Amino acid sequence: GLAISKKLAQLMGGDVGVESDYGKGSTFWFTARLGKGVARARKFLPDPDLRRRRLLIVDDNEMSRIVLSDMLGGMTFAVKDVSSGKAALAEIGAAAERGEPYDVVLLDWQMPGMDGIATARAIRELPLSPLPHMVMVTAYGREEVFKEATLAGLEDVLIKPVSASTMFDTLVQVLGGQRGEAKEEEGGPVETRVDDLSALKGAVILLVEDNEFNQQIATELLTEAGFVVDLAEDGEKSLAMVGKRYYDVVLMDMQMPVMDGVTATVEIRKQDAFRELPIIAMTANVMAVDIERCRAAGMNDHIGKPIDPDELFGKLKKWIKPLQNVQVPTVTATPVTDPKEKTPVAVKTERKDDIPEIPGLDAAQGLKRVLGKKDFYLKVLGMFIDNQGDAPAQIRQSLDAGDYGTAERLAHTAKGVSGNIGATELQELAAKVEKAAKDGETREAVEELLAPFAAAHALFVARLREFLPGPDAGEKPAGTATPVDREEGLAACKKLAALLANDDSEAVDLLDDKSDLLQGVLGAGPFMTIEKALKDYDFEKALKLLREEAEKTNIEL
Repeated sequence: GLAISKKLAQLMGGDVGVESDYGKGSTFWFTARLGKGVARARKFLPDPDLRRRRLLIVDDNEMSRIVLSDMLGGMTFAVKDVSSGKAALAEIGAAAERGEPYDVVLLDWQMPGMDGIATARAIRELPLSPLPHMVMVTAYGREEVFKEATLAGLEDVLIKPVSASTMFDTLVQVLGGQRGEAKEEEGGPVETRVDDLSALKGAVILLVEDNEFNQQIATELLTEAGFVVDLAEDGEKSLAMVGKRYYDVVLMDMQMPVMDGVTATVEIRKQDAFRELPIIAMTANVMAVDIERCRAAGMNDHIGKPIDPDELFGKLKKWIKPLQNVQVPTVTATPVTDPKEKTPVAVKTERKDDIPEIPGLDAAQGLKRVLGKKDFYLKVLGMFIDNQGDAPAQIRQSLDAGDYGTAERLAHTAKGVSGNIGATELQELAAKVEKAAKDGETREAVEELLAPFAAAHALFVARLREFLPGPDAGEKPAGTATPVDREEGLAACKKLAALLANDDSEAVDLLDDKSDLLQGVLGAGPFMTIEKALKDYDFEKALKLLREEAEKTNIEL
């Protein structure tokens, strides 16, 4: 390490040295000749409702307390520090009695007497409501402390030295969890606020996402908001596409086959023409270490999965330059009154009376993620069956083959897709399987987590199948068409295949005219993927998808 550091310093016109004092320690120094910076220092300021929130630093190292206090004070937080777990408990109790409770406690791990884990457990036992959020800040490896930290109620683990951007993002994320969510009033519609995107309509977005389910969700949200969307199914394809067309922003999935999002971003940034291209990571991994990995690769920002429309549109407003002289339709919806929002638009979410009441399915949350569009939500539920019906079996097959990387990716996808539809229980179970595969735990240990996920998944899919063919279901899954409809649907499939094979644009009209029949035969998920390819005039892909589905379901074309 010292040899590498010396080489780096010498490359910068300097040197490295060390001064040692026996029994006391060593001081390492380096010199370097640097040019004068032109960029202004970034100021990290939270939203007004987060400023002056109270933070307590618990660390036995004085220098660490000084550094963190200075950093957090500059972010407008109200900061106090103590040097031990015992002192922290006393201060938290005293602050609550003063009516000045702490919002967040930052805990070091290794401290004499009571360490950070023990302190966190003790804080959880305090008779306070609400309890403060807790984040661990440690110089030790993340993995060795993460399990214990999670069990002790800590919400994140940061590794020292912590950058200002990582600390800022973590605290905003932790404290942001206290903000109110849109709630459903009895007898009325749910209102989901979406920022006015008029100035951005027509902006071109490259969506880099391998999962068809996520492709459909994101594309629907973006096109509905007036964006032009191009799709790349993996990082390698995105490299080719950014060179062929101007994009206002790239939405980059992190985990993809062929080439992942981090690698793709690194390659894109190597080209001078794309140094300033906004790239936003889309990831279900929102731990600070994952976010830091995105930033290190050259990504500008990140949004979590499952996608929250408000967060998505907020990030797009942040990174896309408003288009000039673009005529857009006048917004007539009544805005939600909120002094913090400048020009919000109220999006009416239909009541979920005819949405399935299935244990483990939060339909209100699922509707919110698709801007309250009930018909599209029902399509999405059908797609879940088609695309995720055999997810546990695929994960198990990968594990049996010793391919933990694929198992992790499949579980990661299952986690995100489950979150998209509001299947919160499945989302949590899939997350446990993903982490176990990522950590390389034994096959038996992973199976202990996979088994309950598979059981819950099978029950959930069975209940979905019971609901979707019902009279109120927006779409019919494959195989639920009546005999007459099925005959007409099969004929429509044959005609569609013939038109596609001849590159005949009448295929688009046929798809629109016979959509119900085709969907009844093919199923909602496959139909939507074929429809997407056709709308993009990718006849070759549409024909390929149609033939693949026909082979799976024994349809003769």
